[in-house]
Amino acid sequence: MNAQDGTQVANDKQYLMLLGGPGIGKSTFLRKVGLEALKGKDGDFKHECIPVFLELKNFREDQIDIKALIIKEFETCGYPYPEHLTKAVLESGKLVIFFDGLDEVPRANVDNVIRKIEDFVDRYSQNRFIASCRIAAYKGGFKRFTEVEMADFDNTQIHTYIKNWFDSTPYQHRKQLDAEMGTAEQCWKTLNAPEHQATKELARNPLLLTLLCMVYDNSQNFQRNRASLYEDAFNIFLKEWAAEKRVNRGASINQYLDIADEKRMLSEIAAENLEANRLFFTEDELIAQIQDFGDGNANTPETFNAPKVMETILIDQGLFVEQIRDSYSFSHLTFQEYLTANYIIRDTRSIKGLAKKYLSNEQWREVFLLTSGLMHEADDLLVAMEVEAAKFINTDRLKLLFRWVKRVTDTVNNQYSKLTKRAFVLNQYFFLWKLSTADEVVNRIVKYNTHFCRHLDLNLGPFSYMGFYLHRDLYLCYNTYLYRNLYQDLHPDRVLNSHRDQSLHIYANDVNLYLDIYQYVDSYFYRLFSTSNRNQFDEDLLKRITFVERMKQMKIFKKVNLQRMVDRFNAQREFIKTASKEEIVEPPSESIRDTWLSVLGITNDLLAISDEELESCYQYLRAVELIIACKEAAGRVSPKVWQKIEAKLLTLGT
Repeated sequence: MNAQDGTQVANDKQYLMLLGGPGIGKSTFLRKVGLEALKGKDGDFKHECIPVFLELKNFREDQIDIKALIIKEFETCGYPYPEHLTKAVLESGKLVIFFDGLDEVPRANVDNVIRKIEDFVDRYSQNRFIASCRIAAYKGGFKRFTEVEMADFDNTQIHTYIKNWFDSTPYQHRKQLDAEMGTAEQCWKTLNAPEHQATKELARNPLLLTLLCMVYDNSQNFQRNRASLYEDAFNIFLKEWAAEKRVNRGASINQYLDIADEKRMLSEIAAENLEANRLFFTEDELIAQIQDFGDGNANTPETFNAPKVMETILIDQGLFVEQIRDSYSFSHLTFQEYLTANYIIRDTRSIKGLAKKYLSNEQWREVFLLTSGLMHEADDLLVAMEVEAAKFINTDRLKLLFRWVKRVTDTVNNQYSKLTKRAFVLNQYFFLWKLSTADEVVNRIVKYNTHFCRHLDLNLGPFSYMGFYLHRDLYLCYNTYLYRNLYQDLHPDRVLNSHRDQSLHIYANDVNLYLDIYQYVDSYFYRLFSTSNRNQFDEDLLKRITFVERMKQMKIFKKVNLQRMVDRFNAQREFIKTASKEEIVEPPSESIRDTWLSVLGITNDLLAISDEELESCYQYLRAVELIIACKEAAGRVSPKVWQKIEAKLLTLGT
């Protein structure tokens, strides 16, 4: 996938949904486009529009009046007659409206918010609209909107950002010292050292790069663990602000709380509100939570003053921000997630409760990853997650499916892990399952239209990405590194530039192995094709044969006769050659798809998976992906514990 300039995309697309991970810069990009729009002809936004920025986390009530919110924005900015202005610019299409943070809407209100936005867009469709959402939380629903994903920083952008960050300090003496010592270049050089390659991957995220700069500025080195990175950065926030407070005002939050106690308090507040699905809290609620923390500690000084504590955190540290009058939140959702994880690791019951309550909740994904990284040893969390994940496999057919996965991959070949091979084999099942579903539809068309094949586009190119579009969610449920090495061995000639590219190409190439357009073409039609068409078919079948031969060499399967597939593809090649010579010849009796099913031992009963079972399987696969991601994010995992967990994943320990 080619990266494009973001502002150009915003210029080209009237309705744009911006997707990306936490801290990737979605909100910053929306504000940048808004700033360019304010510049008018001198800006890079090429449409004469007034920008209006609406934070969706404010959309908490059932009754949402978007027009009234726009009027309020104009009123706040001092525009005269804001009601008349809003009506005029909406009806003339002179607004670019930003809906920021769909993932921060309370879950119970998401569908309502989407519906309200869709209705508003339909009514005022001549305006321009840009929305943003974390990619993991996005479930669709914006019919008019073009979905794009924010690209990570490349090396040039990382380098430039580091130089700008160190150059932007407000302290002149520090700026001069950094310039003399070449601090920015030393930071860039350290980041490129072999031992910090994992850290450099984090630097592709703008928020994490900011934290990396802070950590390096403080210690002249980097932590490798992502959770440790957050921990170091957060401690810098607390310590440096406290130091500045003493210098500038002669007062400090240390009058009431030391740094450790403040962190514990913030962690309790973050967890309590996140568990209640609250990203916002009133001043009274926040003060009450601060007071409860003070009251619950016998060592709290008598001078403890909850309103003063809140004021200090709000004004000096910037960890709380007032979104609208008397409505507060953490300055960034990532901080609330980090602090929630920090709270969870202090209590074994909270760790088990995390897995039990939130394993299938995408909004808690970052909390799982950070919790794993903060734990001294992540064994208990991973075990609890596996136990809860197994509960999704709750029907006889799903259990049969995973018994089949184990049966055909239980091999002594140790070139790839058993989990890697199981993931690969399960993916092949879903290719065949979905293509079987598609075949049923095509067969009904062919039955009632005997001339269907005359109009069938037999150019193989359009089928390349069919697998991806057949079921995008099944593609998303796989963590791409799960069988990255295996995939690269299957496709040694392909160089993948990103995890997302890798996943797309897995579908694009592997699905071609199972596509069976040949079953709809008899010998008569082959005589109508040009030599180039027939050569294209032969090239396609030769690629399939090469792919299967590699599978045989890699010993992914157990007791699976892949030579039958080689023979079947060769039989198809021979049939096409013979049929093209105007000879009367019968096609192979068994279709390519049916041969695959027979070779792999996939029965009709195994293919008859229901929508409910598919959803359960999808939830299970997402949980498995998260377990693996948490294992990778952990600072320490017992090899024996992980071996036991891995033996159960995608097999249920059967």
